[in-house]
Amino acid sequence: MKLQTITIAAPVRDRDWILQHYLDAIVNIDYPKDLIDLRFVVNDSTDHTLEILTNFKSVMNNYYRGIHIDIYNRNVPVDQRELNVRNNYIYDHLSKLKNFIISRTKTDYLLFLDADILVPTDIINNLLKHQKDIVSGLIWNGYLTNPDKPYLYPNVMRLQNGIYRHILNRSIRNVGCKSSALLPLMKVDLTGAVILISRKAYKSVKYGFHPQGEDAYFCKMAQEKGFELFCDVGLFCHHIMNENLLREYLNEKESNTLPSYS
Repeated sequence: MKLQTITIAAPVRDRDWILQHYLDAIVNIDYPKDLIDLRFVVNDSTDHTLEILTNFKSVMNNYYRGIHIDIYNRNVPVDQRELNVRNNYIYDHLSKLKNFIISRTKTDYLLFLDADILVPTDIINNLLKHQKDIVSGLIWNGYLTNPDKPYLYPNVMRLQNGIYRHILNRSIRNVGCKSSALLPLMKVDLTGAVILISRKAYKSVKYGFHPQGEDAYFCKMAQEKGFELFCDVGLFCHHIMNENLLREYLNEKESNTLPSYS
C-alpha cells in the first residue's frame, strides 16, 4: 500500500503542563516523519505553550515534512467545562480554529489530536489500515467524575431520538479484553478528539456550532454528505485533562501499573 501523507494538528491553549509529553508521544509514532506535517494553532495562551512549540520546531523541523505554528487569538474565555461558556464561546471558537487548520491542510489525511491526549506509537498505522474516510481512536472521560467507572463518557456516541448518547457497550467498557480486540472497528454517529480524516472528507465537511459540541456538527454534516464514521475501540489513547491526572499517569507508567488497555 502506498504510504500516505498525514497532518497531525490541534488548537493549543495553555498546555505547557502536558505539552512536552504530548510532543514526545507524537515523536514516538511509528510512521515516517518525512510524511508528517505538524500544525499547531496557539490561541489566547498565557503560559509557555508558544515557547515550547517554538523550541520543538527549532529542534525537530528538519525531521518532519513540516512543522507549522500559527497564532489565532480571539479573546475567548477559558474553557472550564461550564455549559453556558461552551455554548456561547467555546464550541464556535473551536470550530473556527479547526476550519482554519483544514483550510491550510494539503496532505492525504488529517489527524486531529487534542493537545491533552497521549497516543500509542501505532496510532497512524492502525487508523490507516481500516481505509476509512473518518475513523477515530478511543478515549474515556469518566474518571473525572467517577474513578471507578473511567469508561463513562467515551468519545463515541450514537444518535437516539435526536440526541447523541455515549456508547457504553461491552467493547467500550472492557477495552483490552480478547473479545473486544477481535472486532475493534465500531460504526458510530459521533466521534472526535483523536480522529483521522481523509482529504476527500476534510475538503467537503466543516466544523460549526452544535449544542453537543463542534464534533457533533462535523459528524452530522459528514453523514449528510454520505460519509460513515468509525472508531477503532481497540486503539486506546489516554485523555489527560489536568495536572493531577498527568501525575497519576506518569506514576503508573513509571511503576508499570497502567491498566491493561494501555
